[in-house]
Amino acid sequence: LKTLLLLTTFSSVHISAFTVSSPLVPSAAVTLMKCPCLRRDTALSSVSNRHYDIIVIGGGSAGLTAAKFAATFDKSVALIESSKLGGDCTWTGCVPSKTILSISKRVYNWRKMNEKYGSLDNDNIDDSQYRMLLDVKRQIDENRQRIYDHDDSPEVMQSLGIDVIEGSARFLDSKTVDVTSDSSSSSQLTAKYGIVVATGAIPQILDIQGLGQGKYWTYENVWNDFFVDLEQSKPKPLKDTKVIVVGGGPVGCELSQAISRLGCSVIIISKSDRLLPSGEEIASSELQNVFEKEDIDVLCGESAVSVTRDESDGISIITLTLKSGKSVVGNHILIATGRKPNTNNMGLEDIGVDLCDKTKGITVNDNLETSVKGIYAAGDCTGDRQFTHYAGFQGAIAARNILLPLKDSGKRSDSIPAATFTDPEVASIGLTEDEAVMQYGADKVS
Repeated sequence: LKTLLLLTTFSSVHISAFTVSSPLVPSAAVTLMKCPCLRRDTALSSVSNRHYDIIVIGGGSAGLTAAKFAATFDKSVALIESSKLGGDCTWTGCVPSKTILSISKRVYNWRKMNEKYGSLDNDNIDDSQYRMLLDVKRQIDENRQRIYDHDDSPEVMQSLGIDVIEGSARFLDSKTVDVTSDSSSSSQLTAKYGIVVATGAIPQILDIQGLGQGKYWTYENVWNDFFVDLEQSKPKPLKDTKVIVVGGGPVGCELSQAISRLGCSVIIISKSDRLLPSGEEIASSELQNVFEKEDIDVLCGESAVSVTRDESDGISIITLTLKSGKSVVGNHILIATGRKPNTNNMGLEDIGVDLCDKTKGITVNDNLETSVKGIYAAGDCTGDRQFTHYAGFQGAIAARNILLPLKDSGKRSDSIPAATFTDPEVASIGLTEDEAVMQYGADKVS
C-alpha cells in the first residue's frame, strides 16, 4: 500500500509539463488522476491553525510532492512559499524551456524547408519574425499558466487539504519556523512530526567584472526579457542580433540552440574544454558539430573576465573580455553557469543544520535527514543532482520518512536518468565510460 500511494502521488506531480503545445498542431494534455483517498478539506491559508503535523518550506517539485504525499495520509500540512507555487519547473525550467525548444525546432525546420523549396518574402520577413516571437512568448505563458492552474495553484492545494502560506520562513528551533510575509506581518508555525526544506536553487553568477553594471539574462528572467529586449530592437533583423551565452552546460546548450533557431546569432563561451562536460565526450563532440552546422559559434576552454557596454548609438554593444585576452562582441548576454542551493536567510546554521563546504547545500544522510533530528531536506537545496524528477522523488521520500515507520533511502545519485533536450537530445544514466574505467578498470569496461 505504501509503495502504491507513493507512486500514485509522485506520478501526479508535473506530469503535464511533458506536454508541450506545438505552434502548428495542438496537442492533447496528458492527465493522470490523483489518488482520491484520505483527503482533508481545509480552508485556504487563513492560518488559524498554527500547529501542523508537517511543515514543507518551498513550493517547487520537491515541496509540492512532499506536501501532497503528506496530505494523502490525512495529515495537516503547511506549505510555505515566498514566491509562486510551481518552482523552477513550472516557471523558469522544464515548462518554458521545453516549450521554446519545441517551437524553435519547428521554426528552424520551416525556415530550412522554405530556403530549399520555396522563397522568402524579404520585404516582410523581419516583421514576421517579431510577430513569431510574440506568439512564442504567448505559448510559453499559456503553458506555464495551464500547468500552474492544473497542478500547482493554491486552489489545487486547498482541494487536497494543504494550507498554503505566503512568506519567507526562518527556523526558530527544530520544530518551529517564523514566516514573514511581504507586508512584514509574521506568524509562528510548529510541526508535530517534522519539517521538509525544499527551497530549490538559484542562478550561480560568476564574478565577472562589470557584469552587474548593466542588464544580463539568466534562466530566471530570460522568459520575459529575451522577448522584451528583442521587441525593442525592431526593425533590426534578428540575424543581426548577437547573443553571448556564458556556460556550456545543459541550460546554456538548450537555450543557445533555441535562441539561434528563432533567428538570432549565438556564441557559446564554455570554461570547460567541451560542451556538456559532465557527460560522454563523444556526445559533446557530436553536439558541437551540430551547433557549428547551425552557425552557432562555440568557444571552449575560455573564462569570462570582464564586461563593458556601449549604448551611445541607442544600440547595446557588449564586449566580453576572456582570460586569454580575446574579446567577444554581442548585443545581449546570457549567464548560464549553473545553479547553487538556495539556503540563505533561513537560520539553518543557527539551529545546527550542517551545510556542505563544497556545494553549500544542506547536508543529509541517506534518509534525507539533516544533522538536526526531525528536519529533512529534498531536491536542489541539498546540492545533489538537479533534476525535477529527482527532486519530486526526494520530496516524497522525505515526507514518507517523517510520517511512516521505518526509513527509505532518498539518494539515487548514480542511477538517475537525465537528458539535455537539445536536438539531438543527449541522454544518460549511470556512469560515463571514463567514470566506469576509473572505478572498475579498463579491462572490465567495453
